[in-house]
Order: sequence, then C-alpha cells, then structure tokens
Amino acid sequence: MPEARSRPSPIFPEFSRTPTASAFRLLATLILLLVILHPASSQEDPNSTTNGSFFYGIVDVRRYFFWGWNLLPTGIDVTFGYRLPPWFEGVDTILQATVGGGYEGFSTFRTWNYIPNTPVSPADATADPNGNLEFNSPNVQWQAGIRQGILWNPRERRNLLEGFLYYRGRYDRYHKGRHYWGSSDSQIAAIEASHETWQSSYLGTDAYGIFGNSLFTGLAFDALHFDRRSKAYDGTYAEASFEISPYFPSVLGASDFWRVNFSTKTFRTLYEVRPETEKNVFTIYAGSYFSIDYADASRQMPLYVMQTFGGTEPREGLAEAVRGFEDYSWDTQLKIVHNLDLRFNLPVIHSFGDRDLLPGLVLYFDLGYGSRYWGDPADTPGGFLGSTGIGLFVDLLDFVYTYFYAHLPLIGERIDGAPFVLDLDIGLTF
Repeated sequence: MPEARSRPSPIFPEFSRTPTASAFRLLATLILLLVILHPASSQEDPNSTTNGSFFYGIVDVRRYFFWGWNLLPTGIDVTFGYRLPPWFEGVDTILQATVGGGYEGFSTFRTWNYIPNTPVSPADATADPNGNLEFNSPNVQWQAGIRQGILWNPRERRNLLEGFLYYRGRYDRYHKGRHYWGSSDSQIAAIEASHETWQSSYLGTDAYGIFGNSLFTGLAFDALHFDRRSKAYDGTYAEASFEISPYFPSVLGASDFWRVNFSTKTFRTLYEVRPETEKNVFTIYAGSYFSIDYADASRQMPLYVMQTFGGTEPREGLAEAVRGFEDYSWDTQLKIVHNLDLRFNLPVIHSFGDRDLLPGLVLYFDLGYGSRYWGDPADTPGGFLGSTGIGLFVDLLDFVYTYFYAHLPLIGERIDGAPFVLDLDIGLTF
C-alpha cells in the first residue's frame, strides 16, 4: 500500500475541466455518510449466514491523495447478487455483479522502454521527490458472473467449496502528472514534461489508459469464521484461479494476457479475555497469507496486471504486499508472498448500535520473491524482499480499518534507499 511520502499535500490540478473542488468535497462527504449509515445486517453480505435471495454490500471506497496518503474518498465499489433456486441440492447457485469507479492515482517505476524500478531523472527529482511517474486516473471497473456451490458449510450456512466464472472489464485513463502544494511553476512544468515524454515514448499500448476485458474462472474453499464480538477471524480460505484476456487491437490499451493464481489465508485465535462479555475486552489472533501469481502475454502485458496479484479480489503487487517498499515497483511476472501477522484487538472504545470503534496493534513479518520483468530489454534479475514492522489500527464501525505503520525493510532495498518508513494505510492487509 502507499508508502509515507515526504511531499506536501496534493491538489487537483484540472478542476476547471473536471469537477470543482467543492464538488469533490461534497462527493467525499456523501461517500462517508453512505459508509457510516450503511446497514450492518448480514442480509447485505454475499457470504452471510442468512439465506435471503437478494444481497448487496459496499466492497471498497476509492481514495485520492490527501496529506500525502490515499485518504480522500472519491468513489465506491458495490456488489449485489441473487441466489437462484438451487441447481443442485444442498448448495447455493448465485448470480453476482460488482461495479465501481473513482478518481484515483496511478503510478509506475517503468521507463518508456520497460526497464523496471527506475526513478525519475535527477533534474526532475526536486519536483517529484517520490521518484516515479504519477498520474491522475479516473476509472470504472466491473464484473458479473455465477458462483456454483459444490460442498456446503453448515456452520456458516454458505458454500464451503464453489466454482466461479466471471466476465471482467475496466476503463482507466491516465491524465498528466499530479501537482502538489508548494510546487513552483518550473517544478510543475518539469513534472508535466516528464510525464508527457514518457507517455509519447512508452512502448506499451496503455500509456494513456486501457479498456480491458477478461474471463475469470476458478475454485474457492471458504471455511473462514468472523467473530463479530471480538473482531477476530478463525479458519481457512483458499482459491485457485485463471484469467485470460483476448487481444482487441482497436481498443484503448489493447492487450492480451493470461494469469494463474493460488492464494490461501489462515487465522487462529490464540488468547481471549472474558469471552462471555458482550463486547471485546482483549483478543490475540494470528494470521498467515500466501499467494503465488504468474502472468504472461504474447503481445502486450497491461501495467495493472504487472502491478497486482490476481484472484477474486485482486491484491496490490509484490512491493506493496511486502510492506515497506515503494508502491508499483517490483512488478514482476512471477510473484510470491508470505505475510505473517500477530494481531491484538483491544477493548471497544464505543459502540454505535451494532457497530464498534475498536483499536488494536499488529506485529508482522513479510517475505516475497519476484522474477522476470515482462518486456525488460535489460533482463533485470529478480530477487527476495523481506520486512518487519509494527502497526496501530482502528476498526471504524465494522466497515474499514485504518493503520499507522512503522516498516523496517530487512531483505532488499527501497529505491529511495530509506532504512525505514512510516505509512498510513486503509483496509486489512489480508
């Protein structure tokens, strides 16, 4: 996720041609109100223990840079679905669709000829201290398909093992470099010039954006249990998937790629104080996440595929999954990551109906490996990344987690050479 950035707060550089600043403030306020007022009933959960035919839910909130981190809400993702009359006895058949969009940021450390992990030229470093190319990116993403149960989970009253098949699509545009408070006219000109040079020279088809389409299929095993009182997970989730995108040369950002992914996560509660109480007092639980992902393309690999792990919920790429390294770097074809968390859920501070405000602490160790950079003429070698750290978090009303991390890279080096980094993050790592 985004690393701590030593730069002033950004502004929206093209409000005269896009929504005004007041419109963005209004949008952010409406999104926050929707999140807070969003009902916490299990009926909205596609994996709920309620067997209602229709379900819906908020999947994610899109965010834009503010005070150096992705904090300002600018969009939302929602999912909705319908449980069909069972095709097979004892399991669910579900039609499900997810759609979302927002005004976000997109970034890359690739040069115009695909050489990876390259900071901007020294002449532009003052204007762009993070050292990579950053674009404003309005985008929309969607998927729709079917989930067919194979085995049933009687405890959670949902499919234990299921197959799925989805059509996926996305439309992204990459607009100029971001402008930041405190940047002079000459610095802004340098930022825009470096971005325009990259976009006009980049060997890929998606320098200005992409309209992507793919088919996505696989199997999922879900034996996870979430304790709404302690806010701790127990059990195991695993999935294996395959995604393929055909080549449409006339479409923006034409690409063809295929990707295979296997991911699994396991949790176990280690210690709990006074489990008979209505609200959490103190709970310790451990979590482990492992994922291996490989992607390739015969003609064109999209940047967003290089920068993510696949799966039903695509995850940030290797240098973000291994916490403490620069976002969007180490965008290899082969990605392997193992995360270990020890989480301490502290007493509930306050409750709003069925929702709680709960603080906590996490200790972590991450290890990752990446190999092969698609299109790289220098054949840059891959390698291992490793880090450890500590984080303070707050569970905000059972909807979103906010983390403040201190990261310490142990294996591999950050591109900027920093020995440690502070980071503000939104959402669970896994």
